[in-house]
Amino acid sequence: MEEFQKVYIQKMGSRIEALISAQQRLSSNFEESAISIRRLAHTLRGSGATYGFPEISKLAAATEDALDEALSQTLSHLIEHLQTLFEAQRPDRERILVVDDSEEILLMLSVILSKQGYSVSTAETAQIGMDLLASEEFDLMILDLVLPDIDGRNFLIKLREEHKTASLPVMVLSAKNSPQIKAECFALGADDYFEKPLDPILLTTRVAVTLQRSRTLVKQTRFDNLTNLPNRAAFNEAFEAQSNLARRKGFSLCLAMLDIDQFKKINDDHGHLVGDEVLRYTAELIRDQLRQSDFVARWGGEEFTVLMPSTTLHDAKTAILKALEHLNQNPMLTSTGASISVTFSGGVHKFNPGEDLNQSLSHTDLLLYRAKSAGRNCIMTSDDELEIRLQKILIAEDDDLTAEFILHRLRKDGFELDHFTRGDVALEAARKQRYDLAIFDVKMPGMEGFELLQRTRSDSLNKDTPIIMLTSMGSEQDISKGLRLGANDYVLKPFSPMELMARIRRLLK
Repeated sequence: MEEFQKVYIQKMGSRIEALISAQQRLSSNFEESAISIRRLAHTLRGSGATYGFPEISKLAAATEDALDEALSQTLSHLIEHLQTLFEAQRPDRERILVVDDSEEILLMLSVILSKQGYSVSTAETAQIGMDLLASEEFDLMILDLVLPDIDGRNFLIKLREEHKTASLPVMVLSAKNSPQIKAECFALGADDYFEKPLDPILLTTRVAVTLQRSRTLVKQTRFDNLTNLPNRAAFNEAFEAQSNLARRKGFSLCLAMLDIDQFKKINDDHGHLVGDEVLRYTAELIRDQLRQSDFVARWGGEEFTVLMPSTTLHDAKTAILKALEHLNQNPMLTSTGASISVTFSGGVHKFNPGEDLNQSLSHTDLLLYRAKSAGRNCIMTSDDELEIRLQKILIAEDDDLTAEFILHRLRKDGFELDHFTRGDVALEAARKQRYDLAIFDVKMPGMEGFELLQRTRSDSLNKDTPIIMLTSMGSEQDISKGLRLGANDYVLKPFSPMELMARIRRLLK
């Protein structure tokens, strides 16, 4: 319910602006403004109590039912209450960039928008505007079509071509009353269009509506619906910004990857609805225990990633351990009253300025799997000297190039490997010792991969070992046969190292 309340109040900005606008027009056009006020009050009267705000319903009812002479006064009480709730739920002041060569327009918009609680920056030219966009983050731009250094339409094209500003809401200002220009601006990506001279009340209302729509869109595309954490796409963007800052300023940046322990067992024992509760509970606990500057995201499944700017490796591990200890001390109570002990394992890696996102995640992921191998419910960093058993992989592959490719990558990630070029020799090895994972090629001398798979499942120590089949054929019949004989996964040649490692790590969990 609390989350719905937040969304309800965050959407209140446009209604507040509409009520203020109607109130200001009462003296000049009472009948039309009063109808608008009572209509808006009626919607608030019905929705306020539903979302847990009975005072909104009470004040809205008083406004809707007020006599004409008391309408303005009752409306003032309603607006004041809505503004108080809205400001309390407003996490940050939205930032607006105004690009216009008119000093009067810049001054007027700065004053009007600042009074509404927005943070306003101004630029007299397109170049100044681009410089500001490159160095700062904005939530909305108000753009004049006539600028001294570029046609506003060309500037709009540049904005939509740049990744950083492709989705930035842009409201266009123009002194020209031309349907053709207006249509062209919308075609080039404008979100709204205003003709000069400006109506300040209409402008602030449309700004509130545009920002609300933008927030909704961002939430839909950048947040995970289940946990309400930023999603993988948002994390990728945050990493790009923070890693660039770390390179320029020399700041320390740490990356953590956390994985809920035995999550499949939780789902099997309690059902997927309880599994969802565990995900939400763990996400909220991690987020609450870390700093506001730490960026926590849901990576996928039961995995979470954390960006920790200006943090040493020691301090990052300490902070993650604190969250883990809090989770250990506070079992989750389900909606049915059951108590579930939840833990997670984690890897923490210090970002190297020469790395890209995939390289950083690969290092972090390896540390996570070392934490799993160390017994779970712990955090590993590259500084830890904990003695752990290396995970051992059996590889049956007769192609020299493919084998060398796989061996090089797996050795780099710290695995112990046994490689055989014949299927029958690989089977003898599987009969003598237990492996953590096996990779079998379909076509091999001595014994083909399907027979090796079948006999490994029926006549070896590795009946339950995860097995990946490699093939260059890729027919549905072969894939179906391999899965029927007990393969856990299938990888088609050629394959990327990232794809192979992702599949290996998924199975090793």
